[in-house]
Amino acid sequence: MNSGILQTFQRELTCPICMNYFIDPVTIDCGHSFCRPCFYLNWEDIPILTQCFECTKSTQQRNLKTNIDLKKMASLARKVNLWLFLSSEEQMCGTHRETKKMFCEVDRSLLCSLCSSSQEHRDHRHCPIESAAEEHREKLLQKMQSLWEKACENHSNLNVETTRTRHWK
Repeated sequence: MNSGILQTFQRELTCPICMNYFIDPVTIDCGHSFCRPCFYLNWEDIPILTQCFECTKSTQQRNLKTNIDLKKMASLARKVNLWLFLSSEEQMCGTHRETKKMFCEVDRSLLCSLCSSSQEHRDHRHCPIESAAEEHREKLLQKMQSLWEKACENHSNLNVETTRTRHWK
């Protein structure tokens, strides 16, 4: 594949805020897409209307839905990127000259299949690198969602307290 086409394809699967492949992409009214966490974290004072980071058109904040097709394509791009990373010379096992394809959850390290069955790692929990990456990405998304909900709750509580303070004055 032509490297220019590949770069264009990669750019289309990249969030313009974090500059990484989309994670839980949402598409807003104007048609531009962003990672949901990036979009939430970049709203100032959680306004009812916000501006698109690409074209500056106003958009409603509520009911953002995940762009499932874009999410699937970004996931595939991440897997290709991971495969390219893992097939690089620096990711070869120094002992066995084999590609590291397993993740040791105890040591949090990448291992080749021979190392993962060695006496040192035999009793540890292992999984393929791709599934470990997806699992950790999902956990991170859940944590970010929880933090966002707490931030919204704190903002709401702050508004209530500000209103009370004004009434006292």
